[in-house]
Amino acid sequence: MRLFLLITILLAIPGGSADPFAGLRQEWARDLHAKQIEASVALYTADADFISDAGRTHGTAAIRELYRKITSTFDSDITFTSRQVEVSGDLAYDSGSYTETLLVRATGKTQHMAGDYVTVYRRGKDGTWRIVEQVWTGGEVQ
Repeated sequence: MRLFLLITILLAIPGGSADPFAGLRQEWARDLHAKQIEASVALYTADADFISDAGRTHGTAAIRELYRKITSTFDSDITFTSRQVEVSGDLAYDSGSYTETLLVRATGKTQHMAGDYVTVYRRGKDGTWRIVEQVWTGGEVQ
């Protein structure tokens, strides 16, 4: 069984609130780092949107292609700092910042990125939380 079970473990975040998405965030980062495209795509709903400065990517087929391009171009090491998590019924959001080191596979050049994110989750009928919308801002840090 996937590591989705980790989301049932509540981890403390600043301010004393429980963060039911800490495990899911870590799984997302591990799957990206390990280039596990199908595992990455499985974290999204079928109608999910991935939004960045490059535009909106809609649906798991398009997100799968985005991951193929990203993982064939870069090696990623990303760290999240969650600032706020709110849950209301079957919807939740996680908002915070990230830092990322990217290695450009073709050149060996390292890029340091930083920015902010908002991830919206929807709980399915099976009780599993999946990403329904993900928004990224930021860019290269000099």
